[in-house]
Amino acid sequence: MKIAFWSNENEKSRAYLNFVAVSIASVMSYPYKITVMENYFGRENLGRAFFVDYDSIHPRYIGTGFYEGRGIEGLIRRIYRGDNYPSLLREYQKEVIPRHLYYIPQGGVINSELFDFELFNNLKGLLNLINRNTDHIFINTTHKNHLSSNAILQEADLIVVNLYQNLAYLEDFFKNYHSLIHKSLFILGNYSSRSIMSCNRISRLYDIPLENISAIPYNENFHVACNNGSAKEFLNNNYFCSRENPNFLFVHGVRHFVHMISRRLEKSFLISAKEMEPCVF
Repeated sequence: MKIAFWSNENEKSRAYLNFVAVSIASVMSYPYKITVMENYFGRENLGRAFFVDYDSIHPRYIGTGFYEGRGIEGLIRRIYRGDNYPSLLREYQKEVIPRHLYYIPQGGVINSELFDFELFNNLKGLLNLINRNTDHIFINTTHKNHLSSNAILQEADLIVVNLYQNLAYLEDFFKNYHSLIHKSLFILGNYSSRSIMSCNRISRLYDIPLENISAIPYNENFHVACNNGSAKEFLNNNYFCSRENPNFLFVHGVRHFVHMISRRLEKSFLISAKEMEPCVF
């Protein structure tokens, strides 16, 4: 399954932190094999949340006139040249959690615009390659008007939309991005219980089933852990924390949303299996 995480208000909804938490928690709760990636270059780099020594996790190679990297850029160019053997992915991915969570790091050599263009033109080949190696693909997708962002949202089997508790923002989203709703689950990110825009209110106002919305509050401790490359250690230490723990509400929100994704995946699998059943006369 291809799952895109997206928001048109990334910073205020804490979309990056939510993506990191949900991707790690998904393999802590279920026996999935997941590959994660992002379609942008920037300071909110997934590798920096996963690895303390991110800058040294892969070497960089620059050939004569043609970049051959160990990051996602190099993988895309290999696919463009026609390489598509299943084991190719292993040469470019980095193991985050053994046998379950993998990340395709950035090389950081080409510029953002060129990367977006090359990803857009080779997206189907890349997704097909990853699909053959893992159960699910999680893509952290920039809200900016990138060619690859629009293509990823179209290709995705499920979209995780990070909402923000602001009426003007919500009106803008449900007016201008209505086409995404039918295949979306919603995180109410940076959640505050003091806001009048609760999950229940948003569900009623915009006719969204309440079971498709989950609240995840901001957690400063997790934010610091992501900055230090210790996101998985934070969740491992707090995943079953008690209600008295200051991290409980954040972890509970993450775990609840992971369960929502799993239910949606199971439902999609059952529908697909039913569609493939032979007709009996």
